[in-house]
Amino acid sequence: MSENRWQLDGLAFTIALEALGRDRLPYPLSYKPDFVEHLDDYERMRMQAAQRLQQVFDERLYNALAILLEPQVRVEIEGFYGPQQSQVVRVHAGVVDQVATIATQQPGPTRAHGRDIIITQCRSQSLAAEIIGRLPRYQGGSHRAFRARRSDLNQPVYSHHPTRLSPAEEMNRFFRRPRIGTGEITVYPGYTLDARPTDDGRAFIWLDYPDDGRYLLHHHNHDDLTVTPGPPDELVRQLQDRLRATAAARRPQRVPDPVEEDDDLYYQQRNERGWLV
Repeated sequence: MSENRWQLDGLAFTIALEALGRDRLPYPLSYKPDFVEHLDDYERMRMQAAQRLQQVFDERLYNALAILLEPQVRVEIEGFYGPQQSQVVRVHAGVVDQVATIATQQPGPTRAHGRDIIITQCRSQSLAAEIIGRLPRYQGGSHRAFRARRSDLNQPVYSHHPTRLSPAEEMNRFFRRPRIGTGEITVYPGYTLDARPTDDGRAFIWLDYPDDGRYLLHHHNHDDLTVTPGPPDELVRQLQDRLRATAAARRPQRVPDPVEEDDDLYYQQRNERGWLV
């Protein structure tokens, strides 16, 4: 293990979280132990995993996990990629002040569960670039940005112009193409217990189309959306913007000190109305 990088198998990672009082992995990390017929065999597996964990568990790893589990801001990423979108990318990150911890899970034999978890630490200023660097790389798409409405996607579309597409026609032609990658990046304030979902995140979606490239989908409300090309630097910018906005929303707003004469006027008015004896 390097100074700020650890690699734990799923069972060792689970035991590490149990030591910190958690009984579930943070979303979207997912691990399923190998099947064993007898409880004794499972207990033996846990003992061996605990021994592996003990070799690397120190104050640095403890602090990294503490940031991951109780962050000021957290990032949850799950996506699918490959010709059949059968491979899964799972990333969970947390930020406390100027330090961030990233947990990236290696793809597993199925889409349901992953393998080893790689834990790294970095400065919070570089978190966005570090996270995007862990996603499947793809060039930005060539289609221009456009706005659309989700409700138009399932409506019948009729051509109204011989050479120019209507917004509904453009959206349907765009989205009905086969994809080789889909994923969502969401930034949340604070932490969540036991991977329970919360509805206070700032999210965007990436869509990868073969022979074209990557696009970013932004939902403005339940119906209106925008699609833009998504080269790597644009993903970094979008994620950084959401990290900043979420961190700023958490900070308590400073209440200005009242001006002395305003205090005098306030108490004078209360006295005139008989509020003070």
